[in-house]
Amino acid sequence: MAAKKKAAKKKAAKPKKKLLKATRAILQAAVKSATKAAKGAKIKKVAGYDVPKAKAAKRDVLVLYGLQPSIPSGKVGLMLSMLGVPYDYKHVDLMAGAHKTPAYAKINRYQQVPALVDGEAVIFDSNAILLYLADAQGRFVPPVSDAAGRGRMLSWLMFVASGIGPFSGQAVHFRNVAPEPKAYALNRYDYEAHRHWQLLEDRLAANRYMLGDTYGIVDMAVWGWARLLPIVMGGEQPWARYPAVRRLLDEVSARPAAQRAEKLRT
Repeated sequence: MAAKKKAAKKKAAKPKKKLLKATRAILQAAVKSATKAAKGAKIKKVAGYDVPKAKAAKRDVLVLYGLQPSIPSGKVGLMLSMLGVPYDYKHVDLMAGAHKTPAYAKINRYQQVPALVDGEAVIFDSNAILLYLADAQGRFVPPVSDAAGRGRMLSWLMFVASGIGPFSGQAVHFRNVAPEPKAYALNRYDYEAHRHWQLLEDRLAANRYMLGDTYGIVDMAVWGWARLLPIVMGGEQPWARYPAVRRLLDEVSARPAAQRAEKLRT
């Protein structure tokens, strides 16, 4: 009986490993494409939330648990590189099941990546980590005293977290790895992915950045997913339809901080 259970468990794990392997290959291709497109792009200096603060008191070094290349870990890596704060990077090998170990479960009960440890504080979900770091450092977000600006930032950040991420991710899944029949699911997620990305396109067509003339964490969150847009849309070339999104992608990818974040590996 025990042998049968073990064999069944091993058989059930094969599709998951196949999905992880396919996802990693897709991300690697997308990162390579975005990095190549960014070469030669120029960055304009813009005043905004990115105002260096006085040196803070000595604190524990941050620890980022992540997987590269991946969209969530890439966003956080970009933010940490933009901030210039020291941190340790711990690779969590999802293919080997490292995220399911009791040791990692003590760090992150969600058992996914990324997770950030800041002393006694543990934060998971990439968008939550972006907001936590921004507030802690007083950079890349409107201050709490700016209610209108704060409201816009939170709305668009949650839009990426609850809309762009899930619908884009499901579009990739059903297009590339889901078994047949899948026409209904693929049509649904294709439609919703395009609907969400069109809202970002309209926003960026009217503004240099997601919050106007100020670069911040919402742009970092969008950048994470924009690298994968050709894959989300099934290999088609989406940039004629989403030129403003491409403009933001190229500008952020050209930043040295983004290039450092892309190099995070084991």
